[in-house]
Amino acid sequence: MRFAGLRFGAFVAIVLGAPAALMAAGDPRLADLGKLVMIASPALAGLALNAGLPRRTGERRWVWVALAAAITLCIAIGAVGAGLLAGVVRFDPAAGGAEIVAARAGGSALTSVLEELGWAGGGLGLAVAAFGRRWGVGVLGLVWAAWHLVPTFLKVGLFPELETAPPAMLAAFVAACLIYRALLTDLRDRAGTWLAAAAGHGAPNILLAGAMAGGLGGFEHLGAAWPFFPAPGGLVFPVLALAALLILRRVRPA
Repeated sequence: MRFAGLRFGAFVAIVLGAPAALMAAGDPRLADLGKLVMIASPALAGLALNAGLPRRTGERRWVWVALAAAITLCIAIGAVGAGLLAGVVRFDPAAGGAEIVAARAGGSALTSVLEELGWAGGGLGLAVAAFGRRWGVGVLGLVWAAWHLVPTFLKVGLFPELETAPPAMLAAFVAACLIYRALLTDLRDRAGTWLAAAAGHGAPNILLAGAMAGGLGGFEHLGAAWPFFPAPGGLVFPVLALAALLILRRVRPA
């Protein structure tokens, strides 16, 4: 257990410390390198540090990979819809065309898969080995939240809505990361593969990235309307994610 804790500690130090050191250097080129390291480090560190740990074996339920994407896509659509109904989110067709929409959506798909290879693929095994199943998922969710907040506090432009967010929105973001990580872990367990977490993470990201490239906006400076931000950080997204998680926990996997 002690050695498992050291492994997880090394994982946290790498995924938080390496990007932070580069982004905080004050050099724009190093900041850009820090963004690349941020995206790649969870997968690289997670898989490397998992060497020698017991590997889960069992049947792969591919239908749950598709269901994971469908469930989280419904959550994202609900969050966007709530923002539109509240008048906080608006859609003004952009002039960039389908090429930009496809490029943004494709880039989001790639980063989402790479991200979950680190968190659901490598990081989860390290966290569970160190803290057990119940606490491990929660601790991993907190580290995941911190991973997003490092560039937010350093203001490197990765998460501009969070950079100008009030403290309540940042607290909501941390809570959303805990809920969302629990939901993605549940979906991963039902599928028997980390690809379900990747599908569940990627579907909303692809939708929002593509929609924003196509003209979805209005939430750059939310102010008091921050609860309707249609992603983790708002309130609608985590409430819907929590509802999905509670429903899933009442339904036994087929």
